[in-house]
Amino acid sequence: MTNFTGRPAYLQIADDIRSQILEGTLQAGDQLPSEPGLMADYGVSRIVVRQALEVLRSEGLIVKQQGRGSFVREQQPAKKRVLGSLYSERPGSSPFAAAASASGQVPEWDYQSRRTTASKAIADRLNIEQGDPVMRTSYRFLADGAPVMLSTSFEPLAITGGTPIEQPEGGAITGVIPRMDSIGVRITHVGEDVTGRSARPYEAETLVVPPGVPVLVIERTYYDHDRPVETADIIVSSDRYILSYRLAIPER
Repeated sequence: MTNFTGRPAYLQIADDIRSQILEGTLQAGDQLPSEPGLMADYGVSRIVVRQALEVLRSEGLIVKQQGRGSFVREQQPAKKRVLGSLYSERPGSSPFAAAASASGQVPEWDYQSRRTTASKAIADRLNIEQGDPVMRTSYRFLADGAPVMLSTSFEPLAITGGTPIEQPEGGAITGVIPRMDSIGVRITHVGEDVTGRSARPYEAETLVVPPGVPVLVIERTYYDHDRPVETADIIVSSDRYILSYRLAIPER
């Protein structure tokens, strides 16, 4: 241990083990030394070792298996999602289904739709009045049987009400763009705002998000010129996706 002012011993231990994990000295599935072993290695008490391990668990780097000890957590391979090329061709079905199939995975999703009224936040995003009727649909997306994404979408019933696409998953056409095309609503662009936060209990349980790993929240809105026609909140675990933006620059 290096003694210097202001750096507690448990953080020095966490720094050392973290470096070994990130540099590949300790790899996914490797077992860390036992608590007595770490106490002997670093010359500290059991409580200091436990504090260091808790830091690493909170960062999602290790997992504790009851009765066995602590192991380096396997990091999920990051899936790159490219906004610029996502709609380089006008989609004819669900973008999620197309992306999963292209990567060799089997896409599935379950959902629940219901009529409700717009909250102030949703009304602002859809440029409608608070209390206006909307269709709310909650999705759970799976790839090869594993949940990978959650989404909650809202569509103004002033646009879709009474049409064949009022129920987003109730017809033969899936995907916002082809559905809107079918009723003559031409989506011209998509906007996304991305933020990060801690996973809420349901999100962590459903997506199997380890403690300390944040989720990415993508607020996506589809527009017919200046008119918003659908908005959604999309949740993915930050250790599974890279949001890579490639945007065209107009000629001079």
